[in-house]
Amino acid sequence: MGALGRCTHQLRHGLVKAFAMTQVNTLNPVRGNRRNRSSVRRGQLKFVAFCIIPAVAFFLVFRFYPVGQAFWMSLHDWRLIGSNRTFVGTQNYQEILTDPLFRKILQNTLYFAAATSIGLTISALAVAILLNPIRRGSTIFQLVYFLPVMTSTIAISTIWLWLYQPQFGLINQLLRAINMPPGTWLTSPSTAMPSIILMSVWGGLGFYVIIFLAGLRNIPAMYYEAAAIDGASRYQAIRYITIPLLRPVITFVLVTSVIGSFNVFQQVYLMTGGGPLNSTRVLALHIYNTAFRNLEIGKAASMAFVMFAVVLALTLLQMWLRKADNDT
Repeated sequence: MGALGRCTHQLRHGLVKAFAMTQVNTLNPVRGNRRNRSSVRRGQLKFVAFCIIPAVAFFLVFRFYPVGQAFWMSLHDWRLIGSNRTFVGTQNYQEILTDPLFRKILQNTLYFAAATSIGLTISALAVAILLNPIRRGSTIFQLVYFLPVMTSTIAISTIWLWLYQPQFGLINQLLRAINMPPGTWLTSPSTAMPSIILMSVWGGLGFYVIIFLAGLRNIPAMYYEAAAIDGASRYQAIRYITIPLLRPVITFVLVTSVIGSFNVFQQVYLMTGGGPLNSTRVLALHIYNTAFRNLEIGKAASMAFVMFAVVLALTLLQMWLRKADNDT
């Protein structure tokens, strides 16, 4: 018997068995219900065994265990090299919270996160409002704005390093062409952080433009038609219709961009290394330097948990704001 014959035989056998089970369930409902319940229970057990347990095991091994191990390290004088790991309790947390350098770094991180998130929200909303009326060729514009998001941060940082170069950079060359003094973009403490913020806003703009466009295209057109009939200008329509209806999206973009900005590392590491005079040193870079240059793993772990506490507080704030928006 060939393969086709065997498949046909198995199919016929399965149909006959199913028909027989149907007849048994019809003749004996109690027995049929028991069999159905047992088959459902077996299916649930299989789902738990093959789907839920592996997922839980994955999170326990690769998520929760490393977090617990990091917290255990934060309670020790843990060095990367050597076996002397003395338990110090909360001493690491007390040292970093009373360290003037750490407070300055925390201020730098908050400054970067606030400025980047506000700049991203305002610029992305403005670009989305300009792109929203465009229907033909809108995909091309969206792709152009989204290209920096798909580009490596290392490549973007290298390009902006050349743009900010004091002698031969494009920006200073343009300033000299119009008889303006060149800027000290990454070499001055007063301009280094704003320069990185500008690059970060440009690099993340496209992602939030797509989010705002999705929100704008979910606003019913009848609101704008009614406003036009009442003689409202474009500015009034944006102020009294677009922005109020986009409040949940604006809240989402604002808070998620703040949370993402706390993880800034690559552009600061590549462009300034935290200088000049620690004006651009942020939490992620300081944790890296403490762990892999100073070899103080315990203190670096405590810094990471302080950073985790700040991000957790911002996440809870986002949830509260979104709930408030939904209630109103």
